[in-house]
Amino acid sequence: MHPKWPPASAFDERHPWPAVLPGRAEKGFPAGIGVGGLGHPDVMAAMWCRATLEDAHAYYQRARQAAWANWAIERMEDWSPTESEFACWVQDLWLAGCKLLISAQLAQQWVRKADPEVPQVPGLRVARNSIEHLFEAEFDASHMVAGSRTDGQGKPTGAWDIERLPEGRLLMGVGKDPLNMVFDAVPLQAIADFAYEHRNRDAAVSLDDSTFLVVTPTESSAGPQQDITSRRRRARGA
Repeated sequence: MHPKWPPASAFDERHPWPAVLPGRAEKGFPAGIGVGGLGHPDVMAAMWCRATLEDAHAYYQRARQAAWANWAIERMEDWSPTESEFACWVQDLWLAGCKLLISAQLAQQWVRKADPEVPQVPGLRVARNSIEHLFEAEFDASHMVAGSRTDGQGKPTGAWDIERLPEGRLLMGVGKDPLNMVFDAVPLQAIADFAYEHRNRDAAVSLDDSTFLVVTPTESSAGPQQDITSRRRRARGA
């Protein structure tokens, strides 16, 4: 059991954290709340692009930290980080890279759903697939290098996208150029440029008067569409 759940303070100070939450608010909502337009391809694309920009910034920060730490360890000074500290920072970097690839691929999928003519970020889909199916991969004895799982004839049977990576394998650590490439597979600049270009695709999509209670069919014989409509009328004061 988590000893300190729910949290007592905000995770991100940029977002509101009500100091006191009324008991009625803690109980949740009388029905699900839908936001009109949230499933619109341009809205979804823009949301994921903005999330990708944040994830790219977080990844770059950790890549800089790992690059500095690697240099500092080689100096062997009193202020140099320990191998244990370095290992923890690399773990943070690796997780940040995974999160970035996931959000970037979702951004790409939604952008291309809105406009199939938009070109893909080179290597992004294969890299995302590689980490998504990493649990199916084969690892070396130190669990440091992952490769596609193969059968007796050498045919890939799991995590087959790993062999399509530029290195043909996935290093569980810091790649050769972490400040510019994510896992030596996807240009970081290309991810940032793609997300920046499409971050405002939702600018022309109106979300005015678009928050409604959505009652499931089992909760109302009138059906969900009638409840959405009546909620809209109530919101307008009709």
